[in-house]
Amino acid sequence: MGKSFSNLHQFTREKFGNADDITGLPPEYLELEKRVDALEKVHRKLLQVTRIYANPSYDYPDQLRQSVVDISSTFFGQLKYMAQNPAERSGQDASEPSAASSQPKNLHCALAQAAKEGAALLDPDDALGNALKKYSIAQDSLGGHRYKMDSEILLKFHQPFNATLHTQIHGANKARANVRSARLSLDAAKNRHKSVRQDKIEASRLEVEQAEDQFVAAVEEATTLMKQVIETPEPLRNLADLVNAQLSFYKEAYTLLDDLVPEIDNMQVKQENLYRLTRND
Repeated sequence: MGKSFSNLHQFTREKFGNADDITGLPPEYLELEKRVDALEKVHRKLLQVTRIYANPSYDYPDQLRQSVVDISSTFFGQLKYMAQNPAERSGQDASEPSAASSQPKNLHCALAQAAKEGAALLDPDDALGNALKKYSIAQDSLGGHRYKMDSEILLKFHQPFNATLHTQIHGANKARANVRSARLSLDAAKNRHKSVRQDKIEASRLEVEQAEDQFVAAVEEATTLMKQVIETPEPLRNLADLVNAQLSFYKEAYTLLDDLVPEIDNMQVKQENLYRLTRND
C-alpha cells in the first residue's frame, strides 16, 4: 500500500507539472510502443468487421425480421404448450415439424428457395420454370459454399486474430504497465532521496538502486514482448487464410454462374424465337 500511495503521489505531481527529473525511456522502446498501439488498432478494427461472419444472415436482413416473427410465435406457442396436459404435449411434439430448419439463412439460400418455389408454380415445360430450377440449384450450391467460407474465416482468421489480441498484445501491454509502475517507483524513490535524513541516506540510496534495477528489468521484458508482437508472422498468415477463403468462394461462384449463363441464354434465345414466330403468324 505504501508503494502504491508513493506511485500515486508521484503520478499526481507529474500530472500537474510539479515533478522534476522524470526518468526517460529509450527511443527504441517508445517507437515499439507506437507500433504495438498501431497493431492493436488494426486487430480491433478487423475483428469488429469479421465478427459478422458469425451471423449466417448478414447478407439477408429479411431472415432477421422473420426470426423476430418466429420468436414471437414461439413465445406464445410455449405459453399454450405449457397449459396443455402431458398427453396433449406428446401428441403435439410428434405431429409438428420444426419450421426453423426450413428458413433460409443467407441470401443465396433465399434466392434458391424463391426460385424453386417460383418454378413449382409454373407448367413443367415452361422455359422460365426450367431456368428457375437451374438457377435454384446453382444458388443453393453457392449458399453452401458461403457457409464454408464463413466458417473458414472464423476459424482461420477471426479466432486467431482475437487470440493474438488477447494473448501477445495483451501481454505486451501488461508489461508496459509494469514499466510505468516501475518508473513511477524509481522517480518517487529519487524524490525521497533528495530530502532524506543523513542517518538514512545509505538505506535510501539502496532503495533507489533497487528501483533502478526493477525499472531496467521491466523495460527489458516489455521490449522483448513488444518485439515478439511486431515480428510474429501469425497475423499475416491469418490474413492470407482470409483471402484464400474468399478466393475459394468467388471461384466457385464464378464457375457455377459461368456454366449457368450460357444455358439460360440459350433458353432465352429459343424462347424469343418462338415468340417472334407466334407474333408473325
